Amino acid sequence: MNKLIALLLGTFLVACTHAAPVQESNPAKIPLQYFGLHIHRADAGTAWPSVPFGSWRLWDAYAGWAQLEPTQGKWNFSKLDRYVGMAKLTNVEILLPLAMTPNWASARPQEASAYRPGNSAEPGDIEDWKNYVSTVGQRYKGKIRQYEIWNEPSDHSHYTGDIEKLVELTCEAHRILKEIDPEIIIVSPASAGGGRHIEYLNRFLAAGGKDCVDVIGHHFYVFRYSPEAMLPMIRQVKAVMKKHGIGKMPLWNTETGWWIENGDGTPDHPMVAKGGWKKLSLAPEASDYLLHALILARAAGVDRFYWYAWDNGSLGMIEATSKAPKPMVDTWRQTVARLQNASQLQCTQMSQMWRCTFVRQDGQGDQISWPIAKN
Repeated sequence: MNKLIALLLGTFLVACTHAAPVQESNPAKIPLQYFGLHIHRADAGTAWPSVPFGSWRLWDAYAGWAQLEPTQGKWNFSKLDRYVGMAKLTNVEILLPLAMTPNWASARPQEASAYRPGNSAEPGDIEDWKNYVSTVGQRYKGKIRQYEIWNEPSDHSHYTGDIEKLVELTCEAHRILKEIDPEIIIVSPASAGGGRHIEYLNRFLAAGGKDCVDVIGHHFYVFRYSPEAMLPMIRQVKAVMKKHGIGKMPLWNTETGWWIENGDGTPDHPMVAKGGWKKLSLAPEASDYLLHALILARAAGVDRFYWYAWDNGSLGMIEATSKAPKPMVDTWRQTVARLQNASQLQCTQMSQMWRCTFVRQDGQGDQISWPIAKN
């Protein structure tokens, strides 16, 4: 187990043994936009989700720079145009990551990446990046108002440039998009759980990144553990934000999920199966993790939570082949019904139980309790 995660989890587990209760509290109303999804193939084989949600992050949705401009100056907006149309019809807000350098623009076009060669390198010419940001921003003015810079730059398979270059990319995107529409929201490059991701965020903010973002994005993956393990990470991220004078800036969890059993016989992706992920049973484990993750993260001060993913082959909420909904889909629907517009959320851990209380939108008090998971 990574030393940093071990330290954070150790701190959390020690705190849980104290006589005083552990508390997380967030009094603000919970908007529908808090409940976010990733959908990989919304225009090609995946029916629109049968659950309420307010936010959609377009990662692994084939709408990165490499797909939009595969050849210099030759654009293909057909897929992203369809996504924007779907979002408008369903009143869902799009978060578009600006990332994935096309091979022709890459500083290192033959370099291996999590995707195709060259995709994880920074652009060799900043003017190509500026043209990309400007072209996308102008085309979707008034239609996309939330942009995230890059994806998991703390992971070398997703970004191989240095932090100074990442700050430059962020600040140029901030300048260009704010000139197009001052209401556009810029989300910081979201580091991923595992490794030195919190240190990476600290270095990004210290290098000037804090001056070019409106929201801090982070990926609170705890794929070997239960949702309670997110809490020490959230506290650490908020401490780094406070250190840099942006403690009141919104914090979005722009990607988190778990390996979920497929009930239709579809084999799991080898990367997940061999990567040390904890596999959740269809019921009740996956449903419990979903509920606990959403409510604990919100109580700890996370303003949006983008679940990964609706139609992923190994982490999906629907069956990979049959497309039938898994039991956790009902849990999502019920959770949104209980928590949307609820307020005064407070989660308390005492002894071996979590107890979360809140006031529903109808003014009635409600609570959810469960025993502490054994990681």
